[in-house]
Amino acid sequence: MNINFENLELIPQIKDLLIKANSPYLSKKELSHYMKVSESFIKQKLYNGDFKENKHFFKIGDAKIIFDRLEIDGWIRANAKKGEKNGKPISKERKALHEHISQWKKNQSSNRA
Repeated sequence: MNINFENLELIPQIKDLLIKANSPYLSKKELSHYMKVSESFIKQKLYNGDFKENKHFFKIGDAKIIFDRLEIDGWIRANAKKGEKNGKPISKERKALHEHISQWKKNQSSNRA
């Protein structure tokens, strides 16, 4: 059996990454990566009160905020309306856009004539 010891120095970094990945708490930056949104989106949700203190997030000291991954997962599920955007079904938006484009094309052809 041949063992390669070249990457042994990476073990502490790997350990830290595994601990972080299994943590139930996330920083703003980690949450933005987790949700695949910008940090400004997270800040907006904090400012608007969409994320509730002592439920979705906790304050540590004066400035540090940590987010509860499980509560955020619940918030995402509760706020992700299947097939809808801003309360309107996406298919209706698509149909309205298609009608708008068709009308625009008709106007363009009549302006050319």
